[in-house]
Amino acid sequence: MKVYGKRVLVAFAISLLGFSCGEPEAVQEGRSWVGYVDPLIGTEGPGNVYPGVSAPFGMVQLSPDNGTSGWDRISGYDWRDTTIAGFSHTHLSGTGAGDLYDISFMPAVPPFRVGAGELGVYSAFRHEDEEARAGYYSVLLRDYDTRVELAATERCGMQRYTFPAGETQATVFVNLSKAMNWDYTLGSELRVVDDRTIEGWRASTGWAPNQRVYFRSEFSQPFTSWRVDTVVSTHSDSAYNGIRSHVGRFTFRVAAENSEPVVVRTSISAVDLAGARRNLAREMPTFDFDSIRRAQVAVWNAELGKIEVRGGTTAERHAFYTALYRTMLAPTLFDDVDGLYRGADGEIHAGDVPGEGGHNYSTFSLWDTYRAAHPLYTFLHPERVRRMATSMLNFYDQHGMLPVWPLWGNETDMMIGYHAVPVLVEAALKGLLPEGMLDRVLAACTATANRDDYRGIGLYKLMGYVPADLEGESLSKTLEYAYDDWCIAQLARRMGRDSVYNEFILRSKNYMNLFQPASGFMQPRLSDGEWVAGFDPKAYTDHITESNGWQYLWAVPQDVEGLIRLMRGPAQFERRLDEMFTLAPAATDSLPIFSTGMIGQYAHGNEPSHHVAYLYNYVGRPDKTQKYVSQILRRQYSARPDGLCGNEDCGQMSAWYVFSALGFYPVDPVSLTYAIGTPLFEEATIRLPSGKSFTVLAPGVSATRYRIREMRLNGRSLGAPFLTWQDIVRGGTLELTMQE
Repeated sequence: MKVYGKRVLVAFAISLLGFSCGEPEAVQEGRSWVGYVDPLIGTEGPGNVYPGVSAPFGMVQLSPDNGTSGWDRISGYDWRDTTIAGFSHTHLSGTGAGDLYDISFMPAVPPFRVGAGELGVYSAFRHEDEEARAGYYSVLLRDYDTRVELAATERCGMQRYTFPAGETQATVFVNLSKAMNWDYTLGSELRVVDDRTIEGWRASTGWAPNQRVYFRSEFSQPFTSWRVDTVVSTHSDSAYNGIRSHVGRFTFRVAAENSEPVVVRTSISAVDLAGARRNLAREMPTFDFDSIRRAQVAVWNAELGKIEVRGGTTAERHAFYTALYRTMLAPTLFDDVDGLYRGADGEIHAGDVPGEGGHNYSTFSLWDTYRAAHPLYTFLHPERVRRMATSMLNFYDQHGMLPVWPLWGNETDMMIGYHAVPVLVEAALKGLLPEGMLDRVLAACTATANRDDYRGIGLYKLMGYVPADLEGESLSKTLEYAYDDWCIAQLARRMGRDSVYNEFILRSKNYMNLFQPASGFMQPRLSDGEWVAGFDPKAYTDHITESNGWQYLWAVPQDVEGLIRLMRGPAQFERRLDEMFTLAPAATDSLPIFSTGMIGQYAHGNEPSHHVAYLYNYVGRPDKTQKYVSQILRRQYSARPDGLCGNEDCGQMSAWYVFSALGFYPVDPVSLTYAIGTPLFEEATIRLPSGKSFTVLAPGVSATRYRIREMRLNGRSLGAPFLTWQDIVRGGTLELTMQE
């Protein structure tokens, strides 16, 4: 049995709120939802998440870095590591590619431990000396007997260092040169303003090809000496050899009779140094660490309290509220307190939300998050949904295309499709966008969908599919373009634009052109109309994005009924689903790094599979949906450090869990319909922004009592296992009678 330490086996004592919440009932009575959040969940294995601090959707993600590269450290941190080499202010939550790690601080006392290569100055640590909560992180650097505590506001991070008493050479390293996980430093500036203040910038390229972070840092006490070293890169990639950047070291004297901590507050900006100065003055005007911590915990508590669950095990409640927390770590705020932000064109723009600053957002992992994370925001954060939509439209104006995977204002072009479309259309159809914005939305959607020179779109329009001999990932692109086109058609119909509707509803049927009746699979097709030879549905090839033929067979959420007809009826559709979940990989099969959380050929660790368990509902077998949803909830997630079976992907993995634990899921978000699965808790209540609430009751639900005998919505029996958007936002109660 693997042992992870007492912190993952018991609830946390939230002393900063003035009461203990070690037991679940105390947590609920005190309404301290943060007591259930454990940011160390998912830090071991493929989750790729960071344990540090961020405000909800904040631009700062202040977190420890192990200081070495590798896929398991894309967030900067891996549970299995025993070293920390800095605390940097920007991180990605659970992605499959790495970047950021900007403006790194490392406290230390002589003699310094220095590692080779990227590691630099570092210290050993133990998990027994580590604490992570929503809004607070703490760790003891054992080699320096120094306690580090972290807190953050939206644009600022605060660190509190408790050095050994009497230490005359307490040192803080500020590293602007460190680069890891495809992040290359292009240059920096580190300027000493006075004996308490430093500021500067770091420029880098990587996943975000043109990133510049400006910062200002102020210390709570004067440093007694300082120096700034110029570092010349000797990176193995010759293109980055000779790059000059900076590492500063600042020394403090700690009184023997009073080991007063050294506190440093740091703001960041993508605009300029003046923006960083304003951000610090507005958000973090004092060095009162405990005040910042308490305020941010209160903010998190309010956000987490939008959903209340009762029942289940303590571990399940930890997993649930940690998942809900992680849905709010991205997208990230990307503007200054005055609303200025750096646009996709590299120019500085003013936000256009009157009276509210810009509230511009970036870090949209849209291939992942359009499925469940953004649909969840429509219930919990409708005001942010509007601002995110505005951010996407502004990105279109500056870039000529809606965002695909923007990071720090840069288009990374990671993944495929034009999945800003379903996010915008869902928000429009739910009435979350002003009517006056809809023309702008439709224009941006259609223009993006008609970029003939982008990733085979022109060929797709001409031939009805993306040909495999002319474009990579052709099968996946065809199916995902078809879904996005269906979304455009729904918006056009809502707006009475018949010609646009007719054009895009026809395009949405293009998925049919890749269905091979003889094999019963979607197959890649050549430009001459022939099928690619040697198709193996279990194989992972360049024709399919991060998946195989089994996983992309079901990528038609907009027309499940049409897919059923292609498969020759409900019985055959059900049989193929059964095969999907029971055809286990052979011992000789080589699975790629993203195929994790396997149940047969179903891969819960990657997004194309996420809706598949719910498809049984469409052929009258909700019992099988309930079986597999219960299995995924209870076996693919846990409250342990290895509690995520795949990349978190900026909230999508967690959003699946939140929706499914509540008892329903958006198979196609734009349909405004939700398939009912089986809940994890006996009672769950969503507190809607309107003041209404929607409650799911499932008395007696458990790992053995997950089947539903009867469903009643507001006292009326449901004829089918589906809910609508209106059913939920009107408020009410879904009562589920459970059975073994």
